[in-house]
Amino acid sequence: MSGAVAGLALAAPLGAIGVLLIQEGVTRGLRRGMPGAAAVATVDILYCTAAVTAGAVAGPIVGGWEPWPQIVGGSALLAIGARGLLKSRGTRGFDVERGVTRSGTSRRRYVLFLGLTALNPATLVYFTALLAGLDQVTESPAAAVSFIAGVGIASFGWQALLVVLGAGLRQKAAPSFHRWTAIVGNSLVALLGIALIARAV
Repeated sequence: MSGAVAGLALAAPLGAIGVLLIQEGVTRGLRRGMPGAAAVATVDILYCTAAVTAGAVAGPIVGGWEPWPQIVGGSALLAIGARGLLKSRGTRGFDVERGVTRSGTSRRRYVLFLGLTALNPATLVYFTALLAGLDQVTESPAAAVSFIAGVGIASFGWQALLVVLGAGLRQKAAPSFHRWTAIVGNSLVALLGIALIARAV
């Protein structure tokens, strides 16, 4: 239970990755959007596992990398947002099927979201700080596995819900709405990237 709560608390705030997952649902649909959700949950599981096994050592090391992970991550978000804006403004209509076919394979989308999410080491620091007050998690291998599994299930459930939300908008909205959704979503992603860079420097 504690793992599920920790995973949901980490995933629930809607940041740049959350916006991108909604965009995945809008542009690629439910099935093709799920690799992004799976990638985000994978990173949460990996960072949680690292925190459980060696958090006391890994947390300070990762914290010493600042501000470069934030700068790289912010630059990547800015580039993605700018590219999406250029594509959105370059078409008068929003062809959903063309957006799906041009947006890369499911494997590439998985790798993209895996990299973007991994660039945020605050996730590892979050789990390290959290586990400092949850001694029972490290008392036995079973408790640790249960905690990590709870984090993974809660994280994937929330990320998948964002994709479902985007897919629902894709099915019900008019083509013009899809285009404006892409413009607004990519603008927000670009602004979040700028904010991340500004906060780092």
